[in-house]
Amino acid sequence: MNTAIAEFNLLYPRFEAHSFNTQCEVVETNPRTPSDFQRFVVKDVCGYVFPRELAKATISFYDKAGCPDPMRLNCDGIFCAEVNNKKCMFLCELKSTFDSSQIFHAREQIIGTLMRLKAKASILQTQVDWEYHGVIVSYEPTNRQLDALNKLSSNDGRFAKTLCAKRHKVIRNELSQKYYHPLSIPDLNIHYVAVPNRNPEYELDMQTLINL
Repeated sequence: MNTAIAEFNLLYPRFEAHSFNTQCEVVETNPRTPSDFQRFVVKDVCGYVFPRELAKATISFYDKAGCPDPMRLNCDGIFCAEVNNKKCMFLCELKSTFDSSQIFHAREQIIGTLMRLKAKASILQTQVDWEYHGVIVSYEPTNRQLDALNKLSSNDGRFAKTLCAKRHKVIRNELSQKYYHPLSIPDLNIHYVAVPNRNPEYELDMQTLINL
């Protein structure tokens, strides 16, 4: 992993990844209101964090090319770390509500960012066998939101219900080929972090996160 990151930094010096020790934070830089969720911290981990500007800067080509979503969507944070002897890439999206359309949109933001990052890294000499993880963080759903969710049968409703009930959803490569054609989506384990008491900041240790 270290060699691949060094090559990435050499090729893309304005978007170089920086090492972190003990914890990594993902920040919502443009909250709409003071009550929006603003900061997620993953503790007890070391690795590399990519600048937020990286994912945003990679959109322009796909926008000019007329690509459909999710290739023009962007998530809030990207970092990588070695966890349980596996090289893991984490893509995070922060939401302030557990609305099914917003949660599904977060999934698409994570996938779009992942595919653009994979494209940029594919030309490096060192290729890492990454395990990919999406992380969706939101205030925990209210009873009213849960009641509304249980009545939905749409794609976004089914995804949100699974994520809420199990705290994770694995998107398998072989099952995503038709939906995302012509993209080839790798296996992606999406974890859901429910923030209690509408706390605008939340911390979680890596082992708890990876086991969701």
